[in-house]
Amino acid sequence: METMFVESRYKGVVSDELLERIKEKINPYKKINLIGVIQYLDQMNYVKDRIKDKEFVVLSSKYRAMYPGQILGCDQYAAECEDCDVILAFTQGIFHIMGVLMKTDKKVINVDVETGKMEELDEKSVQRYKKRMMQAIGIALSAKKVMFVESIKSGQTVGAKDIKDALIKKGIEVYTVVFDEINFQRLNEFRDVDAFINTACQRIAIDDMDKLEKPIVNAEDLRPYI
Repeated sequence: METMFVESRYKGVVSDELLERIKEKINPYKKINLIGVIQYLDQMNYVKDRIKDKEFVVLSSKYRAMYPGQILGCDQYAAECEDCDVILAFTQGIFHIMGVLMKTDKKVINVDVETGKMEELDEKSVQRYKKRMMQAIGIALSAKKVMFVESIKSGQTVGAKDIKDALIKKGIEVYTVVFDEINFQRLNEFRDVDAFINTACQRIAIDDMDKLEKPIVNAEDLRPYI
């Protein structure tokens, strides 16, 4: 069975009110690097075309991204503008932005055009995430029971047999739950599990960690410690 990925763009518009807030937020900066996930590239370009008193840079990736300014979870090269003063990003959550912050020392102003939420993120944001990740890793390694969260969606499963085997050798009970669509309410019903280990989309353990009552860590982040 072949998998086909279809490009999807958000059809909403950037309101005048949000445009004014973006102008105010970027006012202290002269040269601004524009990036966005594919669904918000139209809104990113709309903002670029309507703010005339700033110098915008829109870079093309040399890796997987198809469009100027586009970033992916595995490709943040469009954010690498050495002489830019700030990065203006159009994404949801912080999953994509974490990768950007790990590649550059620039501050990121992240805009969610659907909710109108705008926040500034910097190295401190990365450190907060890393702290929570290390806490989750510590709990997983000292747990009595862990549950691997797997997806049946193509391209969203990380092989984790080696991790499972290593945890079993440590005397940890290992279980697996498989979803087509990750259901956090159902996961919270597994109350005797000490930690979840995610082998599906990595953003689940970043953007969605607060939806779970127990710690969750990506399998790839846990692997170096087993």
